Amino acid sequence: MAGTKGTLTTSAAISTGSGANKTILQHTSPASIATVVKRASISFDGNSPTANKILVQIVRSATSGTATGRNPSKVNASDSETLQSTGKENFTVEPSGGTVVFEELVHPQGGYTAPEEIKVKSGETLGFVVNAPAAVNCRARFLYDE
Repeated sequence: MAGTKGTLTTSAAISTGSGANKTILQHTSPASIATVVKRASISFDGNSPTANKILVQIVRSATSGTATGRNPSKVNASDSETLQSTGKENFTVEPSGGTVVFEELVHPQGGYTAPEEIKVKSGETLGFVVNAPAAVNCRARFLYDE
């Protein structure tokens, strides 16, 4: 199945909450194969130029937590393969553990894109976790090869 491109996005703007970690979007590779995330990006719709920055983390292999299931989509609809990866968004019970792969402080009027590709081993998860001093809405996306 190598080379089938998938995209996992938030279904709508999701509030970051304030002062606590909030997992926005999580991608899980199928149990049988690894995926390669080609682009991981998040953007915010803040409106204050003087607002404090948001801590954005990309976290590998956190426990699953409780969230809304989100199905990925094929980038090229003509691909005959079926995507096997799964996703979750807008967590109400936060995942725990995991390893921070990348982290940045991001202004709430901006966004963040991971600086390089990230391999996600079979059965492993990769998620966007944010900690915002004040609530702001955001959207996130993983573009990957399966």
